Amino acid sequence: MAAKEKNIKKHADFSKEMKEMIAGTYIEWGKSKEQIWAELEQRMETKQPAGRSIFMNTGLRLAIAAAIALLVGLGLFMQLYTKTMGMPAGEHGFVFLSDGSKIHINAQSSITYKPLLYFLKFSRKVRFEGEAYFEVEPGKKFEVVSDKGKTTVLGTSFNIYSRNNDYQVTCVTGKVMVTETQNNKTIILNPGQQAALNRNGLLDVNSGVNTDQTISWLNNILNFTSTPLPKVFEEVGRQYGVVIQYPGDLDNIYTGTFKGSTNVETALDLICKPFNLNITRTSEDEYIISRNQ
Repeated sequence: MAAKEKNIKKHADFSKEMKEMIAGTYIEWGKSKEQIWAELEQRMETKQPAGRSIFMNTGLRLAIAAAIALLVGLGLFMQLYTKTMGMPAGEHGFVFLSDGSKIHINAQSSITYKPLLYFLKFSRKVRFEGEAYFEVEPGKKFEVVSDKGKTTVLGTSFNIYSRNNDYQVTCVTGKVMVTETQNNKTIILNPGQQAALNRNGLLDVNSGVNTDQTISWLNNILNFTSTPLPKVFEEVGRQYGVVIQYPGDLDNIYTGTFKGSTNVETALDLICKPFNLNITRTSEDEYIISRNQ
């Protein structure tokens, strides 16, 4: 009985298969019986595809390729794109980096940095010359590269003075690693310590530094402690946006403090009087310093 039911089911399956093959087949009755059976047998032997194939038109493929190229190009652009900000004489400014760090820039200073968020995926690295106060958010290594040295931190605040042959780093909070370029020597600074290049290009460390005086320029205060007079005139010219000419053989040392809001001629008078120097104004923004005869 079971064998009979199996045969009936097999026959039914075969009949169903035949109906599916014949369905939609147009038989031209003018043909001979042999021709008709030959066409049916050929149709039965043809294998049907097991699944569906999806074909992408050319336009869609080009659109996908263009989108991928755009994303790759955008990523490369974000990685390589840098921005330079320079402050002219007589002006201060700020830079806010994409990681939340803040940089206060003094007059006649410049910084080159990556302004995009892609900056975070790689190294936090900036190029800087002049003077600036850095407030760095905690995170990966943060580097400030200058001509005479490199300053590396993780998250702290510090002041950098990098002009001509002078390179000075003052740690205000946290820890700062300073590396001088010439000999690649490295030192670690703690709060209240300052590293400065000596005449031999090596770093000297001073402890117990008054950091408030060092960063007094943030409050528009000019503070000089045992500073060579030529450097005093350079800084006054930088902060007031004026040109000051002075004798090349000045070797005096000046100590004094005054607000940047003080009139430039008053400030020059405060500096020059102790050394018996004359001040001559030659134009709106130019002064000549000379010795009394």
